[in-house]
Amino acid sequence: MSATRTTYRLFRYFRAYWGYLAFGIVCTVITTLVTLAVPWVVGKDLIDSVILEGKDLSLLNLIAIGLFVLFVIKGFASFGQMYLISRVTYSVAADLRSSAYEHLQRLSLSFYKKRRTGEIMSRLTNDVDVIQNAFINEMSNFFGNFLLLIGVLAFIFYIHWQLSLFVLILIPVLSFTVSKFSLLIRKSSSSIQGKMADISSILQETIVGVEVIKSFTSEKREIERFREENIKNLTLSLKRSRMLALLTPLIEILSLAGLISILWYGGREVIRGALTMGELVAFLGYIGLVIHPLSQVSRVFGVYQQALASAERVFEILDTEPEVKELLKAKELPPVKGHIQLRDVCFAYDENGIILENINLEVNPGERIALVGPSGVGKTTLVSLIPRFYDPTSGSISIDGYSIREVKLSSLRKQIGIVPQETVLFSGSIRDNIAYSKIEATDEEIVEAAKRANAHNFIVALDKGYDTQVGERGVKLSVGQKQRIAIARAVLMDPRILILDEATSAVDTQSEILIREALDVLMKDKTTFIIAHRLSTIQGANRIVVLDGGKVKEIGSHEELLNQGGLYARLYNMQFEGR
Repeated sequence: MSATRTTYRLFRYFRAYWGYLAFGIVCTVITTLVTLAVPWVVGKDLIDSVILEGKDLSLLNLIAIGLFVLFVIKGFASFGQMYLISRVTYSVAADLRSSAYEHLQRLSLSFYKKRRTGEIMSRLTNDVDVIQNAFINEMSNFFGNFLLLIGVLAFIFYIHWQLSLFVLILIPVLSFTVSKFSLLIRKSSSSIQGKMADISSILQETIVGVEVIKSFTSEKREIERFREENIKNLTLSLKRSRMLALLTPLIEILSLAGLISILWYGGREVIRGALTMGELVAFLGYIGLVIHPLSQVSRVFGVYQQALASAERVFEILDTEPEVKELLKAKELPPVKGHIQLRDVCFAYDENGIILENINLEVNPGERIALVGPSGVGKTTLVSLIPRFYDPTSGSISIDGYSIREVKLSSLRKQIGIVPQETVLFSGSIRDNIAYSKIEATDEEIVEAAKRANAHNFIVALDKGYDTQVGERGVKLSVGQKQRIAIARAVLMDPRILILDEATSAVDTQSEILIREALDVLMKDKTTFIIAHRLSTIQGANRIVVLDGGKVKEIGSHEELLNQGGLYARLYNMQFEGR
């Protein structure tokens, strides 16, 4: 993405706050005008008119009071400038972060499969912070410094145009230097933000997997991995810092060379009588004013390149199109009975290989379908196609005769309940987590759902009952307790279609019995897909679909498949007879 396009897109976010921005600019103009007035008052009025010529004490007092009033006005204007522009910048950063987060919620699961969590987090935190800090700390002064430069040029040309030529020679040299450094800084900033994403990913992975790290005593290995990435980031940061550190003194040296030339030539003009002492003082005062803005403008270009690099990373997320898209004329899916048809369904995550091939399956309302097969054959992928977490590469899926591609995603997914193998709970209370599927649920409904999920007894035994905080990712609860809360969540939702993905694979025997009882209640009269490696949990299914190599190899009841002596029979014998 070009720098111009990135800048345009970034500044579009400022439009909503044009009122605050306009008042901030007015304050900036006032501040600049007062700043420009001071050297003229000191040089022409104070030195030439009062000290050297008139020696008028009353005029001296008036000038002193006038300067004080000017600085008071400048103080109020400076406050308004900084506050208003900061308010706009903070608001824009919040909007940009919200836009990126909202877009992330609309993206398909494939996006998250291809990217690390830490990298995504870095773009919404570190990159937006870089943009925010650039505008608050640097860009907020850019307009004022630019106006000051224009004003200074006007005044010095009015005072002595020949002397001003030294300044005009200096500016192109400074501009060339700044442009060269800016390109290098922008490239370096992009590399740093990428490395920060790597660090965030390692940090996120190690915090989530801290139990695994400690169980394998891998602390030193992880510390070393983090240290290596941290050192790489340090090296890149120091490289950028060297460029930034070199840019400022280089600008100051060039500026000082110009100032020495002005002093030499200006002194000659005063001696010749072509310039008054007050005019030279005013001229030097304006040059003193222009050195800082020049240095700041040069720094702004470097910082703005960092902001552009970060903005490009944020906009890359915003430009990512969801692979699963809702049609513009998508219809509401009415309450369904649960009749599901898969016709010639094929699926591949990428070009490297087909996961599912020519899947044909018809499921009747209320039927329980078990999916079995070796690991990696596409069982979870198959059930993920039903709520349109992914779209088939080819083929079609319909529910009660409605193609799922032609209905609104919300109306489809609200009728499909999922109990995953790894239960995801959010920070908050047990009550909040059960009610996640139905925010408007009453306390009575939540308690009833918990009872049906065999969760009520353990919940009321906790110190705070349903108000107990579960901690991040439900860390304060056991696996079995978390799973029963997930089932209660699905019970409260009361979907017509149910997907159970290894719902009892990671629990102890006692918890499994409670969970299976809860699942029997949940599955009643619902079209259900059951994925399980423990074949004892699926013997009550109406039909068992055996997958192998991405294809349907066998379909039948438990007894029928055992009698066939095929893949299912071999898997069953391995689990029960080969112990």
